[in-house]
Amino acid sequence: MIRQIKHIRFLLKYPVYKIFKNRNKYLSNQNFLIIASVFVAIISSLAAILLKWAIHFIESLLINTSTLELRLQNMLFPIAGIVLSLVFIRYVFRLKVFEKGLSSIIYKINYNRSNIEKHHTYAHLVSSAFTVSLGGSVGVEAPIAITGSAIGSNMAKRLFVSQNEKTLLLACGAAAGISAIFNSPIAAVIFAFEVLLNRVSVPAFIPLLIASATAAVISNLFYSGQLILFVPVTWQMTSIPFYVLLAVICGLLSAYTIRVVYSIETRFNNKNQRFGRAIVQGSIVGALILFSPLLYGEGYFVINQILAGKFDGFMQSIALQSSFGYDTVFLFFVLATLLLKPVAAAFTVSAGGNGGIFAPSLFIGALMGLFFSRSINLTGLASLNELNFVVAGMAGVLSGVLSAPLTAIFMIAEVAGGYTLFVPLMIVSAGSYFITRLIEPDSIYTKKLANQGLLNESPDATILKEFTIRAILETDFKTFYADDSLRHITQTITETKRTVFPVLKRNGNLIGILTLGDLKQVLFKPELYDRVKVKDLFLPNMLSVDIEYTLDKLLIFFEEHPDLYYVPVQKGEKYAGFVSRSAFLNKYKSLMHDWVQQQAAEN
Repeated sequence: MIRQIKHIRFLLKYPVYKIFKNRNKYLSNQNFLIIASVFVAIISSLAAILLKWAIHFIESLLINTSTLELRLQNMLFPIAGIVLSLVFIRYVFRLKVFEKGLSSIIYKINYNRSNIEKHHTYAHLVSSAFTVSLGGSVGVEAPIAITGSAIGSNMAKRLFVSQNEKTLLLACGAAAGISAIFNSPIAAVIFAFEVLLNRVSVPAFIPLLIASATAAVISNLFYSGQLILFVPVTWQMTSIPFYVLLAVICGLLSAYTIRVVYSIETRFNNKNQRFGRAIVQGSIVGALILFSPLLYGEGYFVINQILAGKFDGFMQSIALQSSFGYDTVFLFFVLATLLLKPVAAAFTVSAGGNGGIFAPSLFIGALMGLFFSRSINLTGLASLNELNFVVAGMAGVLSGVLSAPLTAIFMIAEVAGGYTLFVPLMIVSAGSYFITRLIEPDSIYTKKLANQGLLNESPDATILKEFTIRAILETDFKTFYADDSLRHITQTITETKRTVFPVLKRNGNLIGILTLGDLKQVLFKPELYDRVKVKDLFLPNMLSVDIEYTLDKLLIFFEEHPDLYYVPVQKGEKYAGFVSRSAFLNKYKSLMHDWVQQQAAEN
């Protein structure tokens, strides 16, 4: 009782920030992280619920026109969604640069100390709501994962936690968002480890599990049921060879998806947020939807139509308009649609819309599973359960595109109730992952970073990237001008222990360096003190580095110039100081020592 009273007095006496700073006196670090993860999960799950509600609300306003029929409105709505997304980003939120996709989060985890800007906590909700609800051919999973990550990162900043703990809370936010969207807490935790976190840490499991479970509970309070409705049927051992073949096809299709999406987003990215480009690229999306109404929106409606056995009814209405047989039209239309889905998704994002490839991957996999099983059944080679192959195809493409086989297995098992199909899911997911990585070593999220040389680095290179030369800059050097006399030099060097001196213009620009070695021939000749100037002695055209150099670049510089000990540092053309080899090595040793200690503590 007395201890509780002391705690109450503590809360009343100190402001909130002091409570957090002194939390170790009252809570273990693990318990504090668990509590923090719950708060992150609550906010992230509410954000996911808000996004769901916004999409359903906007769709309800368009219910009379937004159907799978071939209507002109379905071509115009995606353009409107993209333009509205740009309007809010550019004029309401006033963001000149707006990073989309989980690649940016992975980059910030590795190179920005898990710091995410505040606008990511709300901007993705609005922009993706307009994009998806108005028919953009993308999903909301990436925007909600980014939103959750931003919530976790920004909350961590205010809780005075370490960088590793900030990264953990960031991952908790992402996992909570995914869990709330899919009602799949286990898959959400695995997603956080496979996609966001570099390594599996046992202490990180508990906060992630609690955050994910909390989000699932809160989501169920507002929305009951599953995103995908499916009653699994027992699979047959005789189908295993066909699951293996499906795995190979899904692997090839995943590599195709990664390359198409990356190529289009890289080449046609509307970085400057121009409305003309948005309308042109949005029109491409609209034209694709006009060709295949199945491309409208995320694709979950189509997936559920297939799993409910209602898809053939829609296809028959299209086949009646064709002179070809139903089976021919069916297979051609399904194949064309699944191949065009990555194109539609990529143009939706590059035009200025906001969404991810998660839902399109499930859509592509579902159609491929249907196409594959229907083709086999039509040839008479076997009698396959088409719905089982639809579900397996979803897992296969998701595994390959995201480079996350475990996420794919547990996601489909949880979302589609497919634990009965666990073995086929494992076969197709693992096989697709293997084939995809043979063709395309990087996932859809890491390909951009890999092409910029930001992946597969050693731990020391990653750590050094976090610091610039400012961290080891030395500024206590005597400076000279080109017209200074030798007398002035001799008087000045007696006041310092330095052996190297910068030579500047009167405006502060660096033009060279002067060393004691340059003075040996004249230093003890008083008759030259007033005749010799600095300009007669100093070394021009010297090597220098910029003050914004990261330490990994400085490491390369010193390796390329082993004879240099002091290197002048410039800020633009202005002199800023010197950096020494010894200061760099001391900093390097200190950083690596801290990293080793952190690894030992986590393990």
